[in-house]
Amino acid sequence: MNDFVVEPVLDAQAELGEHPVWSDTQQCLYWLDIERRTLNRFDPRSVENTSWPLPARPGCFAFQADGNMVLTAADGIYAFDFATGKATLLHAPPHDPAVMRFNDGRCDRQGRLWCGTVRTDMGMDNTGDNAYYRFDERGLVKMLTDVGLTNGTAFSPDGRTMYRAQTETRQIFAYDYDTATGTPTGQRLFATVPGEYGMPDGATVDAEGGYWVALSAPPGTRPFGGVMRFTPGGARDIYIELPIPFVTMPAFGGADLATLYLTTASLAAFMPDGVPPHAGSIFAVRTGFRGAPETHFRGGPLHEPIP
Repeated sequence: MNDFVVEPVLDAQAELGEHPVWSDTQQCLYWLDIERRTLNRFDPRSVENTSWPLPARPGCFAFQADGNMVLTAADGIYAFDFATGKATLLHAPPHDPAVMRFNDGRCDRQGRLWCGTVRTDMGMDNTGDNAYYRFDERGLVKMLTDVGLTNGTAFSPDGRTMYRAQTETRQIFAYDYDTATGTPTGQRLFATVPGEYGMPDGATVDAEGGYWVALSAPPGTRPFGGVMRFTPGGARDIYIELPIPFVTMPAFGGADLATLYLTTASLAAFMPDGVPPHAGSIFAVRTGFRGAPETHFRGGPLHEPIP
């Protein structure tokens, strides 16, 4: 179905690999294993992976200018210090962590962190409490409700369009985004993933404004997942299939930002016929497109840890 060469580059055996982010300064890929509660750094040059344990199931993260990061987890927002390997709780969650947790998110082009919430069981039939929050110097503010199972958070290269995917309905929505205030308005349907391709998960945007979304294949639908590109106008453009069902999120990386990395999941409980080879690995593919650099987190009350 495609002429792209997709290769597994790290046999991570992740249970739920997610949220890959390329570090320009370190030339490494950072990523999460949500179920194993780890933060990871993959160095493509040495093919080595380094892991740090986290205190709770993580959702997303963003680098800070000093090389550390802010990270969301089930029980709140943390600052992570690489010198100590320690995560310090900075902000209590806006939800009961026994019921809800932070999930997909990323910074806008101005450095504000956006993060969605989901039920801890990832239930697709009961999503009424799921929401999107914005975290910056004004604190943690609920911005969007009625968002379904939150995924696919991304911003156009100029920052004026915000995207989100609603996994259970296979819909991708776009907003006009006020870069001065960090406010999305004018929700509109950007695209719908055809049912035969699976369900949308994490996403990224290339330098030309194309929206790349990971697609997972629920049991009983199709054997393989993949990644799909939509043009800035919402037209289906490219589909790249992977040899496993659960593809979770893409990220552009490499010295030229022209390698598309993909995290995946093994999730044996959802594979009654057995876990296929390379499930949970990180894959890489050259697509002919380049990524748009990620923005560092630039604001927020990060100086007063919770006692």
